[in-house]
Amino acid sequence: MNLDVETMLDWQQRGINARVLGLSAGDNPLAHYIQKASCPRERDSLMQKADAWMFGWNIEHATRAS
Repeated sequence: MNLDVETMLDWQQRGINARVLGLSAGDNPLAHYIQKASCPRERDSLMQKADAWMFGWNIEHATRAS
């Protein structure tokens, strides 16, 4: 299952915002839920959102490191 573009961009923006606010990469808000997911589809969806969040966080982090 793949995320739709709007959802992916939303989670990327959340990651960007988290980095702007000074949160670390380990503060991904979905990590806790991924561990507790019992359904493989739910886990996959959460992983994709967490990856999008991390991607956004990394984009913002890279711009600050330059």
